[in-house]
Amino acid sequence: MAIIAAETTTGRAAEGGHWYDRNGAPVYEIRGANGQMRSVTLRDARKLNLVPGFSAIAQMEYKPALERWKIEQALMAALTLPRLDGEDDGAFLARAREDAQEQARKAADRGTAIHAAIQGYFEGAPVAADFIPYVESVKGYLFQRFGTDGWCSERSFAHELGYGGKVDLCGPAVVDFKTKDFDETKAAKELAWPEHCMQLTCYAHGLGVPTISRANIFVSTRKPGLIRTREWDTDECESAWEAFRCLLRLWQIRRNYHCAFAREAA
Repeated sequence: MAIIAAETTTGRAAEGGHWYDRNGAPVYEIRGANGQMRSVTLRDARKLNLVPGFSAIAQMEYKPALERWKIEQALMAALTLPRLDGEDDGAFLARAREDAQEQARKAADRGTAIHAAIQGYFEGAPVAADFIPYVESVKGYLFQRFGTDGWCSERSFAHELGYGGKVDLCGPAVVDFKTKDFDETKAAKELAWPEHCMQLTCYAHGLGVPTISRANIFVSTRKPGLIRTREWDTDECESAWEAFRCLLRLWQIRRNYHCAFAREAA
């Protein structure tokens, strides 16, 4: 099937997930009929022979901890927001929902800034003073554990099974950074979930290094310089790979988009 030519960019990705072409390049936006750039849809992906990223596939699995957190945020907003005079239940619920979403956005913005500073360091960018503690703690762990050489930031790929991804950091290990609100009382086992292992494992396979070390680094947004690390063992990774392939197959069935492909001969 020929790939349709279209003007695309690697700009912002749709909330529902990222897309990649079969060479592994991110394709996040496409120019629409109105001349404006917009997020790529499943319909676009079919025309362009794109493959989905990890986040879209992982959404096929129910996540009770995440859903519980969302409910708690909504309840907290409802408990703490004062009721306006004459405000009916529908208006109050809409305002509480917006307040909960705003709190989540603020937390996400802070985490994004920290993540960008860490990523930027490995790309050779200067680190602003406010972010030095975060960068130093991550760098210290990685260099002591895996060495200083061979690190590559933001490497993307496409795998023949029909998925793609972009890795935070790879080289001596495949590494993913997660920013979270925690303090010294939290242990790594309380922060790491099977989905984290699944993400790193599908990235390792996607990069063609299925036996490489895989590590999550959880960076505290509350305590500058505080990190927790989780390295996943072989049995965990094998189980995660099996689970991921099941979710990928389910995604393809539910979307009726069977996007596995064969590499063209060089």
